Amino acid sequence: GQGFGDESAAMDMLVGLIVMAGVPAYFVAQPVALLNWRGGWRKAAAAPLMLSVPALLFSLFALTQGSNLWPLTLIIAAALGMTYLAMLWLVRWWLY
Repeated sequence: GQGFGDESAAMDMLVGLIVMAGVPAYFVAQPVALLNWRGGWRKAAAAPLMLSVPALLFSLFALTQGSNLWPLTLIIAAALGMTYLAMLWLVRWWLY
């Protein structure tokens, strides 16, 4: 049968796929939420910008310095932002 290592590798792959899919999804979901939500929901949707904007600026700086890891900070910030926006969307959906 399959051992624990196989399940762990599959979980690692799943998490990696979710993170990588979350990056482009975040750059769609962030403006959509800001354009379509009003009041407190819009303010809540703007919260990930406090992380993603500095991450973008840092990543661009790292790119200008020749770092080969320059997108890493932005990838992590976008994945976290997408997770937050997805949870916020679920809460909003649940309440309406």
